[in-house]
Amino acid sequence: MGTAFADDVPPPVNSDLDGNPIPQAPADADVLLVHPDGCPPDPGYSFSSVKSTFVGDKSKTVYGQSGITLSVSVAKGHTWTGTFTSATKVSASAIVASAEETISGSISYAKTTTVTLGGSWKVPANQADGWLALGSKGYSFNWQYGSYNGGCKWIASNHGTAKFPALSPYIAHS
Repeated sequence: MGTAFADDVPPPVNSDLDGNPIPQAPADADVLLVHPDGCPPDPGYSFSSVKSTFVGDKSKTVYGQSGITLSVSVAKGHTWTGTFTSATKVSASAIVASAEETISGSISYAKTTTVTLGGSWKVPANQADGWLALGSKGYSFNWQYGSYNGGCKWIASNHGTAKFPALSPYIAHS
């Protein structure tokens, strides 16, 4: 009968030959899929030229010339939407969902007033004309939908612009 040497003892489960633990793979939900060439997952949306902007409601916008007092009011429950363009047909909800993850969680396609509100503004004498509008602060951006090819080059299959509301109702003028 012989004694076992350290080299004869199998390493513990989940350990390397030197006995150190082997890092375990994360759960499936935590795995980021990567193209074999090292490219990010595809297909998906890409955003550029993102700017904070006023997203006005066209039905609640008034215009006037210098010296005129403009006013706008809205009842609780009034809804307005953002706008978007696309090269081919696409759902606004898909762009919004991706923009929520990438740009801001408060972006939406439509906003609804939760209170009755209004405001007025006089177009200044040094300004030829102006406008007053209900809307909300939001974002404007360019978007692309596409994927990476085998050479890790982004290929856009659709593109356009978007201007979506993000925050509570807001009254702006110019």
